[in-house]
Amino acid sequence: MTASSNEYYDNKDSVQKPSRFFILLAGFSFALPTLLLYLYSNNSNTFEICGIEIRKIQNQEESIDELFSEFEPVKEPLAADSKQLKASIDTLMPSKEAFSGLSDTSRLIATHAFSNYDISDTTKHRVMIIGDSECGGLCFPLNDYCIENGHKLVLSFVWNSATIFNFAHSDTITRVLQKYKPSYVFLVLGLNELYAKDLKRRKQAADLLAQKMNGIPYAWIGPANYMEDFGINKVFESAADSGSFFMTNGLQLPRGSDGRHPSNQGYRIWMDSIASWMHLSSKYKIALKRPVKRNYSFKSQIMTLHAAKFRGY
Repeated sequence: MTASSNEYYDNKDSVQKPSRFFILLAGFSFALPTLLLYLYSNNSNTFEICGIEIRKIQNQEESIDELFSEFEPVKEPLAADSKQLKASIDTLMPSKEAFSGLSDTSRLIATHAFSNYDISDTTKHRVMIIGDSECGGLCFPLNDYCIENGHKLVLSFVWNSATIFNFAHSDTITRVLQKYKPSYVFLVLGLNELYAKDLKRRKQAADLLAQKMNGIPYAWIGPANYMEDFGINKVFESAADSGSFFMTNGLQLPRGSDGRHPSNQGYRIWMDSIASWMHLSSKYKIALKRPVKRNYSFKSQIMTLHAAKFRGY
């Protein structure tokens, strides 16, 4: 074999055998990213790379914490004894017997004349409205009533596409109640479960939501449904405190363009009916004289969630 042949095989062997340097480099290239991922997964600090801020979100609840941090802290305290607060706002109003011969819908229309009835309770309340997408429309005429009567609408909490399970099983509702400390709450639920048939489970959830109120006076507003439900209104009525549930079903409310929600006029009629009911027969009454002006400037905080993106439990 010639010298040139020996040189060829020597060079061939040197190519086939990887050097220690490349082996170490490959190992380091694998180990370094693994180490960085481990450190990142166990560290909640914010990193900045090339001017881009990278921050790991631990879970969905952390994103809710960030939502809460955007709002100003509550300054006015809630009454120390919620049961005492409940008793103090239950004022005298015209008796139900005066309208006993009328249907529920006709009675509400007739009692609009009492919207400016001078009730003795002059308490100025911290009002909160909580609910599904219908809450997002009802909050605006409610704002008019609050301003007209000296109340403060502190938060409109709109949880689109949510059902009773979201409101009952998530701790989100408890947290907003603790943060904004309302002295009166409107609950607007049921639009997304008109066809629900698992009523026993939903009754358990509704009972749990009622417990979350923890002594805060409230009005539980049934959905403005344009078709017969399978019993969800009766479930919610049975879970609410006696006299604190408003049966919207049966009211003739103009529909919005989607055919599923009330129109702007419909929401106004709805709120007028709720105010009349509260003056007439609700368990927990507050001053809700009909506004002499509409479309007041809306200054309430609005928090919006979507059940498809944040289930809550």
